[in-house]
Amino acid sequence: MTKSTLFDRLNQELTEFGKKAQAALDEGKLQIELLRYRRKQDGAARDLGLLIHRRERGGEFDQRRMDALLLRLDDLDKEIGRLEALIVEARHQRAGSGAATGSHPEPSVPTPTP
Repeated sequence: MTKSTLFDRLNQELTEFGKKAQAALDEGKLQIELLRYRRKQDGAARDLGLLIHRRERGGEFDQRRMDALLLRLDDLDKEIGRLEALIVEARHQRAGSGAATGSHPEPSVPTPTP
């Protein structure tokens, strides 16, 4: 094997490693963003629960606030679904590139249901 062939092979392997590392970083960023949206969803659900508790106990109740929280939860749910789809797509792409190079894809992690 010549030095040129060896360097070409090394360059190719380093390029593939760089692509895999970037894909893992991109998925990690999506996971962090997903976590942020789930925390926002939890906060809105908590606020809605407290509001309903007040209403049921005869306390001060604002219907507009309840409507706003319901809309916020709907929006957050859509965004969470979008992020989960992007994560699944990123994992499929990584698995596809891993199969091409002979490595094994990571097992998928089931998403908890609300």
